[in-house]
Amino acid sequence: MLDTEKPAPRVTRGPSALVVAAFVAGMVPFAFHTWAALHGNFAQDDFVMTYRAAVAGPFDLGYLFQDYHGHLTPGGFFLAAVMTWWVPLNFPLMVLPLLLMRAVATVLFWCLLVRCFGRRWAILVPFTVFTASTLLLVPTLWWAYGVQIVPVVLAATGAAYWHVRYLRDGGRWWIGAFAWTLFGLAFYEKAAVVPVLLAGVTVLLGQSFRDRWRYWAGHAVLLAAFVAGYLALTSSQVGAGGPPMTAGTVADLTGRMLGDTFLPGLAGGPWSGPGPGATWAPSPFAVVVLLFAAASALLVAGVRAGGRRAWRAWALLGLLFAVDVGLLAVTRLREVGPAAGDDPRYLAELAFVAALCGAFAFLPPAGVAPSGGTRERPIALVVCVLLLAGSAVGFWRLAPALRFGHSAQYLENVRAAVAEDPDLVFYDTFVPSDVVHEWFGADSRASRVVGLLPGTHFDQPTNRMHQLDATGTPHLITGVAVASRGVPGPVRDCGYTVGETLVSVPLDKPVLGRHLLKIDYFTSDGGEGLVDRTPVWFQAGLHSLYLPVDGLFDHIGVQLSSPGAPVCVAKVEIGQPVTQ
Repeated sequence: MLDTEKPAPRVTRGPSALVVAAFVAGMVPFAFHTWAALHGNFAQDDFVMTYRAAVAGPFDLGYLFQDYHGHLTPGGFFLAAVMTWWVPLNFPLMVLPLLLMRAVATVLFWCLLVRCFGRRWAILVPFTVFTASTLLLVPTLWWAYGVQIVPVVLAATGAAYWHVRYLRDGGRWWIGAFAWTLFGLAFYEKAAVVPVLLAGVTVLLGQSFRDRWRYWAGHAVLLAAFVAGYLALTSSQVGAGGPPMTAGTVADLTGRMLGDTFLPGLAGGPWSGPGPGATWAPSPFAVVVLLFAAASALLVAGVRAGGRRAWRAWALLGLLFAVDVGLLAVTRLREVGPAAGDDPRYLAELAFVAALCGAFAFLPPAGVAPSGGTRERPIALVVCVLLLAGSAVGFWRLAPALRFGHSAQYLENVRAAVAEDPDLVFYDTFVPSDVVHEWFGADSRASRVVGLLPGTHFDQPTNRMHQLDATGTPHLITGVAVASRGVPGPVRDCGYTVGETLVSVPLDKPVLGRHLLKIDYFTSDGGEGLVDRTPVWFQAGLHSLYLPVDGLFDHIGVQLSSPGAPVCVAKVEIGQPVTQ
C-alpha cells in the first residue's frame, strides 16, 4: 500500500492591518461626501452649463472651447453635455463621474505614498490629511466647481504616480505622466502647475534633470502650447475697477487664505460654519492662533526630521500656495476684496500638495532610511482618528450650505406642477438670486434654469398662463398691470373684426421692453392666426389670449392664417402680469 502525502493547506493572506486602516481612512470621508453629493442640487453656474450643453451638444467645438468667464474647460462642458443628453437636470447622475474620479484619485495617492516611502504606518497620516480635508470635501459639492478641480486633483495624483514610476523604473511610464497632465488641462487651467509639482517631486527624490532632458523639454512644450491656446481663446480675467490693490489688501487676503481657509481645511475645519455664498465663516482668533502655532511646530519638526529635504518640501508647498494667492489677488481682489480669501475653492487642490509635501518633509524615501519602528502605528492611528473626527464635525457644519436647498425646492415644485398639469405654460421671469444670480443675465431666466425639465413650456401663446414665484410654485395670471391699451375698435359689440387681412390695433401709447400682451376676443369657430407674426390658436368662444412680447410697440397686428369665422378683438392690453 503506497503512502501519499497530502498537499499542504493553502494559506490565504488577508489584507494587512495597514491596508485596512487606509481603507477606513479613505472610505469614511468618501462615504459622507457621497451621501451629501447625492442629496445635493444644482445652483448658479450648474444651470448655465447644463442649458448651454442642451443647446449645443457634446461635439460643438465652439461650445467646448468657449471662454467661460476666463476659464477654458472643454472636458467639463463635454461631461455636462453627455449627462444632460442622457437625463437632463438629474443631479445624482451628474455627480457620479466626480465621485468616481475622487475614488480613483484616493487610490492613486495611496499607491504614490507606498511607491515613494514604502508600506509603513507613517504614510497613513498624509493619506488621511488628503482624504479628510474639507478643502476638497466641501467645495466639490458644487458641481460646476467640482467638475474643474476634481479632475485636476486626479490628474496631479496620476501624473505624480506615473512620474515616480518613470524616475525609478524608466521605460514608458512617462506616457502616463503626460496623459494625466493633458487630462487635467482639459478641465481647468490650474492643471498647468502639475509639471511644477513633478519637478518638485524630482528634486525631493534626489533625481537628476539632466539625464531626462527630453522628458522635461516635452513638459515645457506642452505647457507652452496650452498657455498659447488659453490666451488665444480667453479674455483677460485681471480684475478691473474697484479699489486699488495694495500691499495691505494683499496681506489681508493672504492672512485670510492661510488662517481662515487653508490651515483649518487641512485639519478638517473650520468648525465655525459657512459664510456667505461658498465662503467659510472666519474662525475665532484663539483658534487661528492655535492653528498657526501647530503649523509652525509642524514646520520645525519636519525640518528636524528631514533636514534639507524638508526645507525643499515646505518651499514647494509655499511656492504653490503663493501661486494661488497671486492668481486670486490678480483676478478677484479688486472685485470682491480680501473676503475672497475665505472661499476654499481657490485653495482646494493644495490639500493634495500639502499632504504630499508633508510626507516628504517627515519621511525619507523608501530604501534611504529605516522606518520609525513600533512607535509609528499608535501615533499614526491617533492622528488619523483625530483628523477623521475633526473632518466629520467640520463637514456636517459646512456641507448644508452647498447642498442648495432653495434650488432643490424650486426644481421640485416646478417638476411636480408639470407632472400634475402637463399643459402648463409659464411666463418667463428671473429666478431668485440664490438659485441663479442676476449677474448671469439671460441665463438667470426660469426658461434656462428649469426649461430642461421634460414637459415645461415657456412664453407660448395660451389662454391660461402661469408665473412661477420665488419657490417655483406656479400662479395663474389673471390679467396685466396695464402699461398701454389698444384704442377701442370701430365695430359695436366686437371691437376689431379680424379675418385673413392684417388688422392693426393702435396702442394709446408706445411701450418698450418685455411685457405680457392680453387680447380679449370672441369667435364662433376655432382657427389659426398670427399675433405680431407669432402663430396662435383662437379657441371658439369668449377667451383671453396671453402672449409675451419684447421690443418697441405702438400697435399690434392680428390676422387669421386661413379662411374661417372672423375673430372679434374686444380689448388689447399690454403690461406686467398680475397673478391671483
